[in-house]
This record gives sequence, C-alpha cells and structure tokens, in this order.
Amino acid sequence: GSATLNVSVSVRLSGQLDDAALRAALNELVRRHETLRTTFVEQDGRPFQQIASTLELPLDVVALREEQVQERLHAEARRPFDLENGPLLHAVLFRLAAEEHVLLLSLHHIITDGWSMGVLVREVSELYAAFVAG
Repeated sequence: GSATLNVSVSVRLSGQLDDAALRAALNELVRRHETLRTTFVEQDGRPFQQIASTLELPLDVVALREEQVQERLHAEARRPFDLENGPLLHAVLFRLAAEEHVLLLSLHHIITDGWSMGVLVREVSELYAAFVAG
C-alpha cells in the first residue's frame, strides 16, 4: 500500500499523437515482457511469483491544463500498487492540448529498476513508431 518503491518516468510528447497506436505499443510491451505481467501472492506464508498469460494494460487519458501537470504527475507517481492483483505498471497520458501530451509510466520496483526505465521508454517509442507506420 506504500508508494515508497514506485519507479516513474514521464515523457513530454509534442505533435500529433495516435492514441490507438500508443495503447497498442504499451500492450505489445506488456506482451513481450513477462515481468510486466507478474504479480506476487502469498501461499502458506511464502511469496510466489505469478505470471499472467495475457494482460490488457489500461491507458488512462486525462485532460489537464499545463499548470496542473506537476501536481498530477506527483500524485500519479505516488499511487500505490497491489502486488497480488496488479498490474504493477500504471500508464497515464495527460492531454494538455491537441498536440501536447505528457506520458507517465510508473512501475513497482519489484519488477524494474532505474536503469531499465530508459530501455522501457526507448522500446515504447520504437513500438509506437511501428504501429503508426502500420
């Protein structure tokens, strides 16, 4: 229930954005990486890792004004994860204007680390470009 172990990254996106392609890119990322479909349950007092065969990651889209961004980024980055039920990845797209967005990805540290966040962002970017291109 604590946000102490949350790891977050935000990316400002300028220009036309294809929401469907972004959703597809995020879900392809989840499909490709078991750790993003992982939850942790307790059985007989011991923790066990469970990997879902599929997971549809919700992408919350929130319309905001520029002056609200920092407050909402901090609030979303502190949103706790449910280790037993998941997902252990939250994705929120803040729509500031027709061609101005901020994408926030938050993961629990049990499935990521700081270094991996850069890799994750690059992979989402490449997948997004591929889905936009068809």
